[in-house]
Amino acid sequence: MRLSVRQRPLRAGRLLLASLALLTAAALTGCGTRSGSGAAEAVTSAKPAPPSGGRQAVVTVGYQSPTAQTWGALIIKNRGLYEKHLKELAPSDQVEVKWFDATAGSILNNQMVGGKIQLSFLGDMPSLLNGVMGITQANYRSVFLAFDGKGALGRNQAIIVPKGSPVKRVEDLAGQTVSTPIGSSSHRMLLDTLKQHDLVDKVKIVDQSVTVGMQSIEQNKVAAHSTWEPYPSLIAHKEIGTVLQPGEATKIDYLAGVVANRDWAEENRTYAVAFLRALVEAHQFAREHPEETAKIFEAESKFPPEVCRKMVENIRFDAAVYKKDLETLNGSIQFLSSLGKLEKKLELGSFVDESYLREAAKSLSRPYLTDSEQAGSWLQGKEL
Repeated sequence: MRLSVRQRPLRAGRLLLASLALLTAAALTGCGTRSGSGAAEAVTSAKPAPPSGGRQAVVTVGYQSPTAQTWGALIIKNRGLYEKHLKELAPSDQVEVKWFDATAGSILNNQMVGGKIQLSFLGDMPSLLNGVMGITQANYRSVFLAFDGKGALGRNQAIIVPKGSPVKRVEDLAGQTVSTPIGSSSHRMLLDTLKQHDLVDKVKIVDQSVTVGMQSIEQNKVAAHSTWEPYPSLIAHKEIGTVLQPGEATKIDYLAGVVANRDWAEENRTYAVAFLRALVEAHQFAREHPEETAKIFEAESKFPPEVCRKMVENIRFDAAVYKKDLETLNGSIQFLSSLGKLEKKLELGSFVDESYLREAAKSLSRPYLTDSEQAGSWLQGKEL
């Protein structure tokens, strides 16, 4: 979400801008230095021959350090879990894992369509857009493998306003300008909030990225900004703004997941299953070791420790696919269609393939959800 703050020479304001600049630089560095030029460089780099009878391969994983509900990736990367499970399932193969950090899901989608990334951690809307690319783009097919972070009823999103803003209630936004990334889950949350208060035609919505929106809040260029974690917590931590309304008011779950190049997954099923085993282990680690997880989040994302600890508490890391999750995604498809963002309608039945996750869970001796469990609410103690 994006917030607006009156321009003022506050030291806190300068600290926020500096923090945002550092975070953006870190993400861009992740896209460049840490991952080179992506899979293209990885494929051409010279490596020693694999063990006798094995294969030599490179897998590039895309992720977003500025988006908290995709932070399952940070645990896998930091603890080398993908390498671990690749070694267990494909011991004769020599597989190099590369990581590509991006500031937005659109960057990862473009890299996937270009064949440079095989797996990506994406928010709900970018995941669906990736699925549509899989049926509209030549030489690219897409598959949704599992979920990563989940926010119950819209948790981990919020509408934020500048500190000291005269806007105290949602109704106070009438006649004001509010920013958000157009076509994002936070845009949907904002529109649903405005509908609840009969304000859809009374508020001007402008398209701004999360970073620009935060700067707009600090500089009082917009009345409010609608965004996702960790930015609402960061703005509160820096004492630059406050939450006007949390996303839970909309009662629409906020989801993030893992999408793969379908051709790659089908041709390298063992590698895809190994990745989901790593995802399940990362989620278990987050639940059982919250303090260590917060430290990993801090080290990998560069966000303040207080913010990272809050993310561990607020995000449900669960790969399992519930019926209610698919219903949420279908609602998001309708939202994107209403904006004219989808070239073709996406059928989740052909996009989502749980078989990889089921195979991963079975190989770990972890029971998957029964049909009745899948049809109900999220279950505590049954997370994958």
